Amino acid sequence: MNDPYLYEGTSVLRNLLNIRDEKELELAEAEISSANMMLLYEKGFSDFSTNGIKEIHEALFGDIYDWAGEFRIINVKKREKMLVGMSVWYANSEDIERDLDIGWVKINNIPWKKLNREEFTKNLSHTFPALWKAHPFREGNTRTIVMLMAFFVEYYGLNIDQELLAASAGYVRDAFVLACFNEYSEYEHLERILFDTISVEPIVQTDDLDQISSIERTERYAQYKKEEYQPTAHEYRADDAKPGE
Repeated sequence: MNDPYLYEGTSVLRNLLNIRDEKELELAEAEISSANMMLLYEKGFSDFSTNGIKEIHEALFGDIYDWAGEFRIINVKKREKMLVGMSVWYANSEDIERDLDIGWVKINNIPWKKLNREEFTKNLSHTFPALWKAHPFREGNTRTIVMLMAFFVEYYGLNIDQELLAASAGYVRDAFVLACFNEYSEYEHLERILFDTISVEPIVQTDDLDQISSIERTERYAQYKKEEYQPTAHEYRADDAKPGE
């Protein structure tokens, strides 16, 4: 089976813009999805469920892909530098909905309203990676889950620095990778950045006139900044591939 999401003979995803250059598509996708993200944020969201994940993905990528909001029909892998070229073992396509529903059961069993900021952040770091690991879509999974997580945090009365998350895209993705490596999973990296992004107090955007705050913000951003983060594409995973390959 070939990858039906790609233009034949290329590594470019079929798209509604009919862009045939991979780099050009990447730039267009980033611009359009960012604009759609702002529109969705202004509209608001509170459907924390498997269907809600589909809704967010469709809102972000519906102008780019005709399969936006639809679970992938193939198995995929992505070679990770953090895993020395190995891939997280994402859900098989037929198991996506089941794995997401299992993840939601664990999330819904936590008394989120009773948790303080530290407890909330730790539980978030340990439960949301399961939704990411399912990797339900052909592309756009991290942006979808991060957006879902931001809405979730604010739904429970806390605030989240979405600018920091966006500026730290490489770190955030690596943190999800490390939190999804079976018995070797490490959650401290995701906990670290979420502790810095989640606040009881409103997130105040600073400007150059507030010199001390600007310096503090720059230093905080710098620790999560990866040099020229370049996302890599998912690859079609043959059914006979072994976990970790």
